[in-house]
Amino acid sequence: MYALNQVKTLLLSTAIPLSLGLASFAQAEPLTAADYTKAKSLGENNSRNLHPVTSRVIKVSKHRSNVMTHNKKWMDVYRYHYPTDTTEHIIYDVVNDTVIDSNQYKNIQFSATRDEIAYAKQLLTNNAAFMDKLSAEYYDRYHHSLPIQAPLSVLNIKAIVLTSDNPHSIPLVANTKNCGLNRCIYFFFTSLDAPYEYVALETKAIVNLSKHTITPFRHKSEVSDHTDHH
Repeated sequence: MYALNQVKTLLLSTAIPLSLGLASFAQAEPLTAADYTKAKSLGENNSRNLHPVTSRVIKVSKHRSNVMTHNKKWMDVYRYHYPTDTTEHIIYDVVNDTVIDSNQYKNIQFSATRDEIAYAKQLLTNNAAFMDKLSAEYYDRYHHSLPIQAPLSVLNIKAIVLTSDNPHSIPLVANTKNCGLNRCIYFFFTSLDAPYEYVALETKAIVNLSKHTITPFRHKSEVSDHTDHH
């Protein structure tokens, strides 16, 4: 009987801390859309005072401390600095409006943001070398011209950020050889109309956001003789 009571006491003593831990986890306050917006605003307010394309917030996520820590709202804000090609990692407390920690790293490339893609598309539209190639191929394939206003709007656009170990075949010219270290977006295009929506056009482009350059090229065989600067 004494041994049985010991077992019951042991089970009860181990269950109490476990239940307290589960209660703390269950009461952890979840992050809201407003928290993400607030964290992004921190990075945007600090990064756009100098120039709109000097740096951008490229990722906002929940910090790992939120998983098991009661009532903590820490966010990971990643901000890319194009002139130095560094990714700044900021840990931000959205409850107390304080920066917990900040560090900068090289060779960290997250997916392209909507802002980056919109800016790169604007550069592409204003690049004569690229648009001449794209317009000519589009007409040859589909027998009608791209619209004068918003010519890329009739195309399905794929945008991939290039990393140092990216397997994609790209032309190695002056403004693409450091892609991965530089912030580069590889664009390729398909028609929005069936049955051509899965057939990529041969005309492609690499936008180097770090250097503000466009490299238009065709498939794997043709590389542009020059790269326009903007």
